Amino acid sequence: MSGDRRYDDREVGQILRRVAELHAREGEKTDARSMSRGEIEEVVQELGISKALVARATGELAIQDVRNRPVWWVGGKTELMFEEVVDGHVDDATLAQMIEVLRRSLGDPGQLKQEAGARIWSTTTRRLHFTVVEQEGRTTLRLEERMDASVTLGSAFLGGFVGFLAGLFAVVLLKAVVVKALLLVLLGALASTGAVAGWAGGRALWRRRSEGHEAQLGQAFAAIVALADARASRQLPPEE
Repeated sequence: MSGDRRYDDREVGQILRRVAELHAREGEKTDARSMSRGEIEEVVQELGISKALVARATGELAIQDVRNRPVWWVGGKTELMFEEVVDGHVDDATLAQMIEVLRRSLGDPGQLKQEAGARIWSTTTRRLHFTVVEQEGRTTLRLEERMDASVTLGSAFLGGFVGFLAGLFAVVLLKAVVVKALLLVLLGALASTGAVAGWAGGRALWRRRSEGHEAQLGQAFAAIVALADARASRQLPPEE
């Protein structure tokens, strides 16, 4: 119908996100199912959106999945990435508000620099970067952190080794009453137990730490996206 309202790209994106949320909630009551890429393309084609954008979006999502994947042997994630593409230009005033959100959340003043057309804010105490890149009238907001699990796991292994040494000292005290063969068995068991206990403890510590970082960054990034949405709303022309 010619009288139907037409929605711009930003509004369509918001509608689709809202539909997905409602679909997920209804899934608790009904038999909700996931959608394939082909099904998503059919939906967006009916809305007049290019299927190429679906390919781009799924590709970006795949990158996020790889970057946010837990590493089994360390017990948690070593990389975190949050990304959102918004319409329009992020002005300096809005960027300053976004950086202030990160400063309050992380307790780090950080440093802002411009590199190859991108504005990048980095912390001084963590390997964390917030990047703002503009291209073809749209802006990509990306918050990412690389975390090193070696210190946490190393400390846990050290604790396990100390436990092994304590057990070894106890065995040495008993060597006068323990036969040599049994002594060797006890040494091997203590070494294995100390190593496994240290590794397991390190994994548990790292899991808690990585989950804490993820929750912290997720909350900050949600506030950043809210600022971007508020900016976009102010830039929209008034409806006639």
